[in-house]
Amino acid sequence: MIKISPNTQVVLGNRTIQKNLHDTLNKSLASRQSAVAEVENWEALRQHARSVKMYTLSRLGYYLEELERSVEEQGGHVIWAETGQEAVDFILDLMHQKGARKVVKSKSMMSEELHLNEAFTRAQVEAVETDLGEFIVQLAGEVPFHIVGPALHKSRKEIGQLFEEKLGTAPTDDVNEIANTARRLLRSHFLTTTVGITGVNFAVAESGTLAIVEN
Repeated sequence: MIKISPNTQVVLGNRTIQKNLHDTLNKSLASRQSAVAEVENWEALRQHARSVKMYTLSRLGYYLEELERSVEEQGGHVIWAETGQEAVDFILDLMHQKGARKVVKSKSMMSEELHLNEAFTRAQVEAVETDLGEFIVQLAGEVPFHIVGPALHKSRKEIGQLFEEKLGTAPTDDVNEIANTARRLLRSHFLTTTVGITGVNFAVAESGTLAIVEN
């Protein structure tokens, strides 16, 4: 028997959230199909990427050590954390060494799993999410709703109202206006912060290259 948590039951019964999810997912599927149609050998590329991923995972220890060597050859520094708390402690210690009281964050589900923002709050460090979806849920005082789309449960109207309430912007549900408002605000943080944290979509062990793919 599957037990459903009270919070899940509330979400499942919220018609507004369910409508937002339905609309967002339909638009996402349409966008994906349009993108796929632009690439003739899409399926072959997808299968190749999958085979590369599975092969790499089968020899993960070897490639992680090769990546470490490559990153250090490029002047980087690699830390191996045995536990999540060890990783958090290292980050907080680094913030202390840098004398930084603010950090900008790119989208990173690892940082969510580490509860890093909560640790920053306890350490009186301001953490600013810069991924638009993450920025929206942070502004709302929520946690990401989905690993890929943190704010996919919110409609344009709800986001516009949130920006009006929290940022004092004019009422709007125009996506470009909302995005431009976030861009202007986040740019000021980029220009006044010395520490940044980001996840990585993939890393190249041979060269030490860290790659971030935007949607």
